[in-house]
Amino acid sequence: MAKASRLGRKKCPNCNAWIKGTRTKACPKCDHQFNKNSEPLPAPAPVNAIADKPTKAGDAITIAQVRAVAQMVALVGGFDRCHELLGVIRDVGGLRRMKDLLDAMAAAQVVEPKV
Repeated sequence: MAKASRLGRKKCPNCNAWIKGTRTKACPKCDHQFNKNSEPLPAPAPVNAIADKPTKAGDAITIAQVRAVAQMVALVGGFDRCHELLGVIRDVGGLRRMKDLLDAMAAAQVVEPKV
């Protein structure tokens, strides 16, 4: 039964008194501070500089890639709309998810025959 009466209390390590309230920050009898988070943390060890990884053939930008991006920007209607499109792709969950959604929407679209 002694433990049940100590619910919602904590024990001061200095004076061994039981203090009412688990969120109390200082002992009213001896002024012991329970949360001593004001101690400065040790400075982190300096991080060594990471050497650049060697470039691969796939990392280089080719003229064909620049032309393809320029054609895409012109087709979409400018850089602002291209950035909006990239934002939508990011919001949807990536390029694969965007492609799957476009395929599903295209399959559900009803095509009317031309007369």
